[in-house]
Amino acid sequence: MNRAPRVLWTVLTARRRGRVATGEVAVLPLRVLPNDIDLAGHMNNGVYFTMADLGRIDLAIRSGWIRAQLRHRVAPVVMQETMTFRTSLQPLQAFQLHTHLAGWDRISVFYEQRFVADGQVAAQALVRTRFLQRGKGVDPQRLWQLLGIDPPPSQVPGWAKGWGDGTRLPSPRADAPAGPPPFWT
Repeated sequence: MNRAPRVLWTVLTARRRGRVATGEVAVLPLRVLPNDIDLAGHMNNGVYFTMADLGRIDLAIRSGWIRAQLRHRVAPVVMQETMTFRTSLQPLQAFQLHTHLAGWDRISVFYEQRFVADGQVAAQALVRTRFLQRGKGVDPQRLWQLLGIDPPPSQVPGWAKGWGDGTRLPSPRADAPAGPPPFWT
């Protein structure tokens, strides 16, 4: 999928979709395009993650957070993401991407995202992000101050609270040589 045209479309049409308050769900209407399809004839699993990026961009713009992010030079980076697939999205099928702030822990912010077609959840993602300022992490309490928001109560799913510990990789500043399998030891 060529992402640039969709990012541009998301940015240029965000205002038309209306403002979203902190804690509300941002709904982004989308359609499965021919270049989103894999050899199985449905939307490629990697495209779901790319679409999820669009949903978080849409939420940042429509909530007004993007202005403060740009002003304070604070940018989110994905730390972890998981997707559960329920049904396939077919060529040219219309669907909605629902995105909302699910919560936070001491270092990261979680987003829940649902791909909804015909009123039914086709796939669901949980995305864990870290906000950086000048290359250093910004803890969520400081982030809320920078964004000027009073966030809703954190509703991070119980299973996700230890998610980072169970899948952690070494720091980018540490050595992490690629060795033979098994990788998850």
